[in-house]
Amino acid sequence: MKITKSLSLAMTVALPALLASSLSLAEDFPVRPITEIVPYPAGGSTDLSGRAFAEALSDYFGVNVVADNRSGGGGSVGISALARARADGYTIGVAPVGTIANQPHMHRTPYSAESFDYLCQFYYGPEVLVVKPDSPFGTLEEVIDYAKAHPGKLSFGTPGPGTLPHLDMLRLQQITGIELTHVPFAGDGPGLTALMGGHVDLYMALPNTVTDRNLDAVAIFSEEPMASLPGIKTVKAQGYDMTASVSGGLVAPKGLPSAIKQKLVEGCEQATKSEELKTVLGRVGFEARYLGPDEFRQLVEQTSEVNGRLIKEVIKKDGSR
Repeated sequence: MKITKSLSLAMTVALPALLASSLSLAEDFPVRPITEIVPYPAGGSTDLSGRAFAEALSDYFGVNVVADNRSGGGGSVGISALARARADGYTIGVAPVGTIANQPHMHRTPYSAESFDYLCQFYYGPEVLVVKPDSPFGTLEEVIDYAKAHPGKLSFGTPGPGTLPHLDMLRLQQITGIELTHVPFAGDGPGLTALMGGHVDLYMALPNTVTDRNLDAVAIFSEEPMASLPGIKTVKAQGYDMTASVSGGLVAPKGLPSAIKQKLVEGCEQATKSEELKTVLGRVGFEARYLGPDEFRQLVEQTSEVNGRLIKEVIKKDGSR
């Protein structure tokens, strides 16, 4: 197309005006309510955490941040909707690490770990290995010794194939050289009921579940021991270099204007300091733990790499073991 002098002049005049308008929009952000997609149903731990975080963000920005539950597909329905949303800062989402890192390896999704702008991690909960009532095991080493002598005899329950607890138990088996039998359930509720009824031997739980239900624990998958679980050693302290947790944060569709992203990152960091958020997270078994955008992205990418390999080598090859 031939560009005339008049068109060229018009473009020269218009471009600075457009840039100035974009900068003005970024400086004023946000000027209307923000939608926060929560990829799980109302009432669950992710929903309660996300709603508390939305309240903290609302207080920081002075506009409503509205939680929008888009459940289904192990979280992939909501995360897919987020990936397709306009990258203007007015649609953000709560992103459990497992949903972004694992689901694209389990089945075809319209997103991957690279489909988002990462804003921050805001919640974290170390996993705890618990045993059924009246179990003969008091330490991780006792579990491992028995499992080595009786391959496949001990069973472990999970909230479903490909979930973080499932993949973490697969990692534990690889690291320790044991073989366990996987029993998947449709969520933690029925899984923990089966454990308490003695129908499975082992289960990965969050610390508050252990204390609330008075479960017997043999190991904590955190870096340091927990005051709420006195006497329970970490996996590392018992000789195995492994940690495992349930965590998540805030992401946005890829391509946010840099100035808007920076404002959201700042809001994210400040919201994580909210005392009300800390209280709500504590009730559902999490703690407020901030990671900046680069650290959060690296965590998701590393989890995707490790768990993607497990899914390919174990779950898809041998079944949901």
